[in-house]
Parts: sequence; structure tokens; C-alpha cells
Amino acid sequence: MTAEIHANNDVFEDPAFKDAFESIPNRCSNKALALFMSLKGFHENLSKTTVESIRSAFKKLWELSDGDTYRGKWHFNEAKQRWEGNPADSADIYDVLSSIKHKTSAEGGDRTHSMAMTKDYMDRAFRWHQAVCPLEIALQMVQKVMSGARPSDMHLDLEMRTKLTHHLEQVMFASNGWTLWTRCDHPISFSTTRAQSDFPQTLTLSKCTLYFEIFLAHRKGWQKKVDKGQWEADLRSNHYKIYPRPDMPACDNFFWMLVWIKWLELFHYGQTLQLSDFIFPVMSANGVVHPGQPVSHDTVQKWINESTAGAGIRGNFSTHCFRRGGAQYWFMFAPVGQRWTLAKVRWWGGWADGEQRDTLVRYLLDELHAYETDYSDALAPISRSADASLTGEHALARPASTEELRMVHASVAADVNCLRNDMRSLTSVVAQAACTTAIALQRLDSGPRFADISECASRTPTPPVERPLLPRPVISQTLPTTEPSIRTSSQQLPTTLPISITQASSSQKLPTSGLVIPRVPVSRPNGTTSPKNKSWKEIVEHWLVRDRDRGLTTPLKDWPREWYRGANRWFASKYHQRATIALEFINQYESNEARFLAAYPEAELGHTQLLRAVNKARAARGDRISRNK
Repeated sequence: MTAEIHANNDVFEDPAFKDAFESIPNRCSNKALALFMSLKGFHENLSKTTVESIRSAFKKLWELSDGDTYRGKWHFNEAKQRWEGNPADSADIYDVLSSIKHKTSAEGGDRTHSMAMTKDYMDRAFRWHQAVCPLEIALQMVQKVMSGARPSDMHLDLEMRTKLTHHLEQVMFASNGWTLWTRCDHPISFSTTRAQSDFPQTLTLSKCTLYFEIFLAHRKGWQKKVDKGQWEADLRSNHYKIYPRPDMPACDNFFWMLVWIKWLELFHYGQTLQLSDFIFPVMSANGVVHPGQPVSHDTVQKWINESTAGAGIRGNFSTHCFRRGGAQYWFMFAPVGQRWTLAKVRWWGGWADGEQRDTLVRYLLDELHAYETDYSDALAPISRSADASLTGEHALARPASTEELRMVHASVAADVNCLRNDMRSLTSVVAQAACTTAIALQRLDSGPRFADISECASRTPTPPVERPLLPRPVISQTLPTTEPSIRTSSQQLPTTLPISITQASSSQKLPTSGLVIPRVPVSRPNGTTSPKNKSWKEIVEHWLVRDRDRGLTTPLKDWPREWYRGANRWFASKYHQRATIALEFINQYESNEARFLAAYPEAELGHTQLLRAVNKARAARGDRISRNK
């Protein structure tokens, strides 16, 4: 032990120790790497997988340094008087790995695989995407352009395009990974995607047999066959036909693939995708998509973290979560009659015939065992008995028991009774309302008739100006026998009272048709609104320039007085508010945006806060006299 410690101390004192991690290894490289791995695994308590990744990285570094010199077992070549082989393959390194493995096992072990992205989780994440960014906007735009409109006619700004692209790519990636069980490190280019003939020009699905084909050229399991010259053994390997699944919108790879490709072609590239373009390209912070650069592993992990957190899904999900979720669904959780055999699962997932048994166990059987030994519903009135068959499938196929039928009958009977009570209550309310209305009409018909408007106004309540009284409805209905039977007709309505009311309301002239002062923040064609801090600019624009898209055919500065007075006085308040802000910017600050924003930082909060600040400043200057209330 003393000699070993002394040897390690000699390593630290060796002048070559400081260069141990250079691209050309030296006599200290294996010792330095072993110490570094021990530091990470024992002192910093990193996982076994992380420590193994460190070793793999250094191994690759040294393998590529000088041909075959630093490959194989690490040893000293007496003949050439130099160190050869790879320091990462030395006995010191394997001893450290073994120690970390024992430590991990003693502590209960790492979770070596991600949680599965179940179909329920897929649906929840999809609903979250829809709530944050309605994808129907993108679908409508794609449909309009494919119907003959131009992309420039969609009034799509950079911010909204970036947001739609961000969420569309996430939804597309999730459905693709869940359907094809692809790994994150397997970039998919357009050349690997082929339709049965061409991509459909419309998004309507007229045939359920329509499909397109995806060819995964470098899938790991099939690639091993190619490397071994076994390609002829299975000529259809890694060719996948993708069919529409409208019953599974979050997992419908057929639909989202077509939408995503069309979105890229129409609103980003302005041309069809090229053979070298990636289906999942990188999008920079400024919204520019780079078709020749695939999305990174870190970006995908951020997408997963973002969607699971937004949807309220707890757990540890890595980029393998879609692969595990899709495999488990089709093997265990798909509807009865649609579940796949283990052979089909192996083929679709690209697992080679000689794949280690624990691989499929991790993906499938561990989850199945947890499901079948889950007794959390032991107190349920109807037990699913998950351990009696594969995933409790027998509970779906067995005949209903007497207790189950009794519970169904009780539930239906309760619903019918509630519906019957609701109908009785509704009938009573309608009958009472009809009776009250008919009595009121009879009293009006038998009462005195008014000779002029002033007499009518002195005896009857004056209706609000903004809500002129409409002629009363004619009631001609036979009520149930439990209530008085009353019939009225149009002849029972008085003839003088409606005329008098019509004359009274005629003094309130309708405002001039076609006059509009647009609301701010302005609404966009895609259903969104502009930011609040842009409202003051929109007000100035509406003061100086017309906006036909929003009904403003004449700039507010050119409006004659009669357009906001008299019958049009409803526009007066809004007109003067807009004039206050616009003229403050134009006259007081000479249209200098920097000075205006420096004087009124409230503009960032919206036009309402800005108006208060401007009125306060005008009052301080003596330009505005406050009314005494």
C-alpha cells in the first residue's frame, strides 16, 4: 500500500503529468484519467453513465491522434521505447469503472432509461401546445395558400411565424418519434421521406389507405445487417409506411409531417424541400431556419422539458421517451385487437435479432410488471384485475357482471330523473312568463291612450336611449292544463303606443355609417393582438394615415367636426383621446420617438397609462383645464 501511494505521488511530480490530456497521450495519461473519473464518480457523485461518457470521449480523442498507434490495450513497447495503445483501455480505468458500478449498485442503482411518453402524456402535451399557440392558425394559412392565395397575403409577422414554427416543429418531432421510435441522434433528411406518389395537394383525407413511405437509412439495428453483408436477408428493412390516424391527433405522424413540410416550403423557404434538407432543421433566435443543419440533442431535450412542464407532467423524460412510449403503447396499451406481437415490435423498433434481452425488457416488460403489480385500486367497486391477463385485457372482454349492470342502471335512472325535473322546472318558468306577459298586454289595451309624447312620458318609464323599445312578441300558445289557458293575437296589441314610441326615438339619429376608430392594440388577421407598448405608435399612425384593413378610410386628423359630434357624438371621447396622444407626440416632441419615450415611459404599459401621463403633463403646463366635479 505504501509503495502504491508513493507511486501515485510520483505521478503528480512527473513533469509529463500536466500534458496528460493532450491529443497525444503520455505515460501519465491513464493515471490522470483514472483520477479524473474518480473525482467525478465518487467526490462529485455523478452517475455511472456520465463517468462512462467521460472515458468514451477521451478514448475517441486518442484513437484519432496517430493512426493505429493509440488503439488497443495500453502498454509500453520495449522495442520502440514508447507507450502505445489507448490509455482509456488500461487496467486502471477498468478498475475505476468497476468501483463506480459497485457504488451505484449499493446505492440502489441509476435509472438507466427514461420514463415513457405515454399516449395520455402525448395528448396532454398536444393540448398545451394548442392552448399556448393555436395551431389552427398555421393550418388555415397553409390551406389558403394551397387554394391559390399568396403567402404574403397572410399578414404573418416574424414574431408569430417564429412562434408557430417553434410549436409546429415540436408537435411534429413528438409525433414522429412516437410513431417511428426514432432516436434523437438519427437526423431525418427529406431524401428519406417519400410518398406513395407525390404529397397530396390538399389536406383532406379521402382514403384511409393513403400513405407515404419513410426510409431510415442509418437505423442502428438495420445498419448492422448492412455492415455484415446481410442486406439481402430483408429488402424491406427500415422502410416504414405511414398512414393517417385522425383518431390520434397528437400522434398522427401522417398529418403533421405533411403540414410541417408545407409550412417550411411556403412560409420559410419559398420553394420545395431539397434532397439534402433536414425535416427538423435548426431555427436561430431571429426566426431564420437553416435547412442543412439538423436540430441538436440539447434543443430536443429543451422541447421535452418545456412541453412536459407546461402540460403539468411530472417525471424524468429524456430524448428516448417517445421511443419507449410508442413501443409500450402498441405492445400493451393499444385497444384490444390492435396490439402488436413481440416480433412486430422488434422489427418496427429496428432491434437486431441478436439484441440483448434486457433492451426489450427495459422498453416493455419492466413497465408491464409495474402495471400488473399495481394494486392502488384495490378498493374500486369494479376491479380491473390487472394481474389476471396481459395488461388486464380480460376485463375488457369478459361479460358484464350483475353488480356492474346494477350500477349502470342506477346511473342511467339518476340521469333520467334529473332530466325530468329540469323539464318540469323549465315548463313552469315558461308558463309563468307567458301568463305575466299576456296580463300586461291586456292592461295596456284597456288603459287610456296617450295623445302626445309628453303625456306618454309622464305616465310611463322612459326607455334608455341606447336600447329603444321593440314591439312586444306575439304570443299564441296553449299552456298546459295546470296553468290558465290564455290566447293572444296580433290584434290585441295597441295601435297608438308603438307609434308614439317610434316618434320619440326618431329624434336619436343613427350615426353616419362607415365611421370607425380602430381599437388598439389592433387585432391581427390571425386572431392575435399587437403588443401594448406598440399602441401609441398605432394611434399616431391612425391620426396621420388611413387603415382600410380596419375600416379607417380617412385619417383621424382629416375628420370633420360632424363626424364626432351630434349623431356621431359616440366617437367624441375616443377621438379626443387619440388626438391628445398623437398631437403630444407630433407638436410637443416634434415626432422624436426617443424624446417622447424618455418623457413618457408609461408608453411601455399601454395607451391608457400613457394618456393619463400626457393629461397630467398638459395640466402642469397649463394646456389642460380639469373639470370641477
